[in-house]
Amino acid sequence: MHILVDLTHPADVHFFGQAVRNWRQDDHVVEIVARDKDILLALLTELGLPCQALGRAGQGLFGLGLELVNRQARLLHLMRTRRPDVVCGSGGTFVTLPAWLLNVPRVVFTDTENARVSNAITFPFASTVCTPRAYPQELGRRQVRYAGYKELAYLHPRYFTPDPEALGAAGLDPTEPFIFVRVVAWTSGHDFFDHGLDDLRVVVERLRRYGRVVLSSEGALPADLEPLRLRGPLRHVHHVLAHARLYLGESATMGAESAVLGTPAVVASTSRRSYLDELDERYGLAFCYDDRKPGQAQAAALERAEALLNDPTTPQVWRERRARMLADQDDVAQFITDVVVRQGRGV
Repeated sequence: MHILVDLTHPADVHFFGQAVRNWRQDDHVVEIVARDKDILLALLTELGLPCQALGRAGQGLFGLGLELVNRQARLLHLMRTRRPDVVCGSGGTFVTLPAWLLNVPRVVFTDTENARVSNAITFPFASTVCTPRAYPQELGRRQVRYAGYKELAYLHPRYFTPDPEALGAAGLDPTEPFIFVRVVAWTSGHDFFDHGLDDLRVVVERLRRYGRVVLSSEGALPADLEPLRLRGPLRHVHHVLAHARLYLGESATMGAESAVLGTPAVVASTSRRSYLDELDERYGLAFCYDDRKPGQAQAAALERAEALLNDPTTPQVWRERRARMLADQDDVAQFITDVVVRQGRGV
């Protein structure tokens, strides 16, 4: 079987990684096409995964619209030439319509209910839309739910073991406590009217009382904060997250990654996610603050972060909560593997 995988965000590289290995072990042909966005292509290079790059991520509404038309045209030409048996993607915005026009089965994975525009132009053309149990919307016959989170496709203990030696490459001492802070660029289509932290310097000053602060940013940092930027290979970021005392940031994906790794996650973002709400309300592994008033979300997030850092029982409590969460979940990587193969076979 010929499986075409469309990667449009750096997190997609991790999400499909184990499934790609499974498919290749079963002698399927896997073709990866990728979008030049943030660190996506560099991450594929680090991991030794060859791909065909099809265009750069657009900027702003006009740029994203132009990218959509151009990339869909290129994907249509590629698929007409390569004739895959099935296509899949996370979000699926670019690849689904061209595959529909060629009558190629289309599997879309999503956990982002507030990506309203892209979902509206994608779901009608999908053969199957796979969503986590926590996804709030009912999508009809094409929807398939799984118990879990996309992050468990690559961070479940059966697939990932934190390596303390990876900290050295990031310039960190395994014996030194540190807090991981993440800021995003707010350039995705579903992010345009959202925001998170208001004053990064205040965040750093408050948190550095509890250990070293490591900053991860999609864009430039102020010159005085640039020395705090995370260093080392891109593929090591999850090893770093797993060893952090706490995660505080704007990224929902990285917040969920921290939570499933057992690192307390505090997210300050007006862009809510149902999967983070479940990790918060059902398991107590994450805390989400979305107040739109200036400074309110940041203030609440910092208050929660300091309470967790001051509580000596936090590490043990999080180990217990994580174990309870993991016991409730499906094998997400195997789910991805199986549902794409079934669609390719017309089952």
